[in-house]
Amino acid sequence: MLLDRFTVTPLDRRRVDQAFPLIQAGRSGITREEWHAYADCMVAAADGGIRLAQADHGYIHGLYAFQVLPSPRHGKVLQVDMFLALDMFEQEEAIDLLLRDMDSEALARGCGAVHLHLPQAERPAAPSRALERAISHGHHREDLRLCRVLV
Repeated sequence: MLLDRFTVTPLDRRRVDQAFPLIQAGRSGITREEWHAYADCMVAAADGGIRLAQADHGYIHGLYAFQVLPSPRHGKVLQVDMFLALDMFEQEEAIDLLLRDMDSEALARGCGAVHLHLPQAERPAAPSRALERAISHGHHREDLRLCRVLV
């Protein structure tokens, strides 16, 4: 494994456009304007943010967006609503690095758990690599999240 090639850093406004190709590849249907609005909100949030896994040369291999929220079960949780790691050659390494970083971020913010929401296809399919890696890192299914689009 080549984990030392990657670092995890916060997304800042200067790199929002650089992250957009990853968003396009992993979250089809999100426009550049929607991404900018979301990223601007998350970057400005005191209790949240977006963190990038990048190689030494600056290529973005993955990211996650998070917020710290209260939880009746865990006190505070680091809720991760966007988690993407797309790399043809070293996807697992980027996923593993981001998962470990989530744990560190959660502990640094006084959270008792990480709630990780992964995208799922409309039709049942084989588990994604991200799901497999998250489970191997100790994540488990705790709840089911549904979405009803209102606008």
